[in-house]
Amino acid sequence: MGRDCPENKLSSNLILQSLYYHGWIFNSNVFERKALARRMGLVSGSAAAMPAVAPIIGGYLMMWINWRTIFGFMLLFFVIYFYFAFRHLPTIRIESVEEGTVTTPRLLGTYLSILKDTKYWGYALAYAAVIGGLLGYYSAMPFWYHSQLGIEAHLFSYLTIPTVSMYIIGLIFASFLIKKNDLEAVFILGMLLTCFATIVAILLAIMKVSGLVSIVGIMSLYSFSAGLVAPNANAGVLTTFKKVAAPTAALVSVVVFGTAALTSSVAMNLYIKDTLWPVAIYLGILSLIGFAAGYFWIWLPHRAKSSLPGKKEGE
Repeated sequence: MGRDCPENKLSSNLILQSLYYHGWIFNSNVFERKALARRMGLVSGSAAAMPAVAPIIGGYLMMWINWRTIFGFMLLFFVIYFYFAFRHLPTIRIESVEEGTVTTPRLLGTYLSILKDTKYWGYALAYAAVIGGLLGYYSAMPFWYHSQLGIEAHLFSYLTIPTVSMYIIGLIFASFLIKKNDLEAVFILGMLLTCFATIVAILLAIMKVSGLVSIVGIMSLYSFSAGLVAPNANAGVLTTFKKVAAPTAALVSVVVFGTAALTSSVAMNLYIKDTLWPVAIYLGILSLIGFAAGYFWIWLPHRAKSSLPGKKEGE
């Protein structure tokens, strides 16, 4: 099969998503809520760095050697991963709600019970809004910066560095904030900041400010907000549905990457050359959906439960 063959890309994506998805399940059964949020922050930060680091490294590998070197580079990382996995990961047995043979009706029933729970949608929609928004932006970067703004193709990859850096800074802030605050409080703070990023975009659009610096600045602020939301949404949904962590992680992945496919299709067709209104509307829709889901289905029930006597965080 050739290097541009869709089957190659599909199989690679299936392998990578499977590893990511199993990492979620493993962590949810090893760490308690706040520790899980911090660990998921480390995982998320590593994954977030890839859109900035991978194109740069891949570009230099192709320039210095050839495109086949990229696969050798990936093989080296897989060998390192498997070494540390076999040496350091403990063996665990994930408890299910009911023991016995897994059948299709039982599995479908589990999926349906998760989908009926508003807590799942509160976390999943907020998580999908921030991550889907960023992935859509990364997909649209060649069309925005190269095709519309005329930036050289070998330079626009470096423009991912500010958003990735702000995402990692957001993860660091989140890890400090959850030491003294509930996950839900940090989670809703992040969603509020996504709305603030939208307000900034609207104000700049009203003032007819546009261009590269404005877009990168707004998306960096949105990325910082995503860093506050992502690990807490992950930890929240997986600990809420801990006994059915595997199907929950699968459903969250479907929502997040389904949203990313949709936002990528939309973002790549936005005209941003001399106006910020498309960016403001794009972020506004995502932030309002994520904030509304998080506020009504996560934050308000959490506040109501916290007001009851004898209730502790995570119960």
